[in-house]
Amino acid sequence: MKTADQPTYTWHADININGQPYPTRHPVPDHGPNSDAYHGDLTYAQRDHLRAVHEAAHAVASIAAGGHIHHAKITPTAELATRELSNTGIPSGDCSGCNLTDGQAVAVFLAAGERAEDHWLHQNKLWTPTRAAGIELGAYSDRQSFLALNPHFGFGNDHNDYRVVHDFADQLVTRCWPAITAVADVLAVRLHLTGDEIADLAHMPNGAPSATCTTA
Repeated sequence: MKTADQPTYTWHADININGQPYPTRHPVPDHGPNSDAYHGDLTYAQRDHLRAVHEAAHAVASIAAGGHIHHAKITPTAELATRELSNTGIPSGDCSGCNLTDGQAVAVFLAAGERAEDHWLHQNKLWTPTRAAGIELGAYSDRQSFLALNPHFGFGNDHNDYRVVHDFADQLVTRCWPAITAVADVLAVRLHLTGDEIADLAHMPNGAPSATCTTA
């Protein structure tokens, strides 16, 4: 990933997860580690749609780069509300795939979910800094996955700043927004879509699975 001549970005460490600061793009009150606590008066249906947008963006980012998607799914807010929050959060969605080998494509895949949610809030005039922080909290596992692969990246670095990953993901989200929304609209209702169903909705071919993939 090219990161030369990038500006220095400001991150805010107002929120803590497991005793560690969790950087966000905007300063916000610390409402705890549960991302839903930051969404204010969004309805359950709106929260479900945000999750669908998140997983749809992961899926579209993968197949747009030639990857193979097995499925995408979300858990409804009504069901999540009955579960106890653990140290690692509550899984609210999943996008399973393989055969995405390009490093930049993997980075965009991992960041596309949170950036698509942010885009959806702006599009629907629902964006606030606090809701944006909730979205960033919901991407905790995505960020951890990226940082595990790219330990030289961080928050507030001159050239290897996570904001660069956001910028690349924003480009993908803008370019593929019609495909993302087409998938999300159906996923929000059905809660589970196969990779081929996603590809059909996105009007993109689902890439071939990797030779070592064991997921049906």
